[in-house]
Order: sequence, then structure tokens, then C-alpha cells
Amino acid sequence: MRSKIVIAFIAFLNSNIILSQRRYSEKGYEIVGLPDGDKIADSLIIGLPILLVGFLIAYFSMWSKEAQSKKEKNTSSNIGCIGVIIMIIGLFFLLPILLWLEFIFSSIYALGIGLFVVIFIIYGIYQLLNKK
Repeated sequence: MRSKIVIAFIAFLNSNIILSQRRYSEKGYEIVGLPDGDKIADSLIIGLPILLVGFLIAYFSMWSKEAQSKKEKNTSSNIGCIGVIIMIIGLFFLLPILLWLEFIFSSIYALGIGLFVVIFIIYGIYQLLNKK
């Protein structure tokens, strides 16, 4: 049982090293820096309406049941493609929020790894103390 736990811990640490971005490149928020509240508000004011307009154009021209039932080669599929492009532009304006999300998730991930290591050390000490 103990050897399985040790092997699982070593495999987990190895996979953590593989998943880490620190080894080869910096994270996005380290390169650009974390935006402040004004930049986030501006990105929300600009990005969300553009994203919504692009989604509505793509939905009504490509993804709705009426558009799927027609299935003809007409300009509605071209308009739907333009809607998808507008959605991508809207996502580009939301990059400051994505930088904050990357920062939050990487911090939670690092705290989780640290907590896992501490629990594993405590478990190892407990097993050594209660060895019969």
C-alpha cells in the first residue's frame, strides 16, 4: 500500500513538472502584467457587446433550426462566418480578463500542489510514528 502511494506521489510530481509553464516560458500575466480595474471595465464595455453581436449573427444565420433546415449554399453561411469572426474579435478585447483568470487558476493550482505535498509529508510522518 505504501509503495503504491509513493509511486503515485512521484508520478504526480513528474506530471506537475511537465504541466508547469515556468520551465520554458513565462505566463501571460508575467509578460504583459496584470491589468487594473479601468482596463478590465473598458474591455468589458467593448468586448461583451461585440461578442454578443457576433454570437447573434452566427446563431441566426448558421446555428438556428431555421438556418439548419435550409442547408442551401447562400449568403447566410457567409454572414455566419462573419459572425464567428466578430466573436473572435470580441474575445480579443476580453484578454485582460483572461489574464486575471490565468493568474487566479495558476495560483489555486500552486496552492493545491503545495497542500498535496504537505499532506503527503504529514502522512509519511504519521506512518513512521505508527510503525509497528
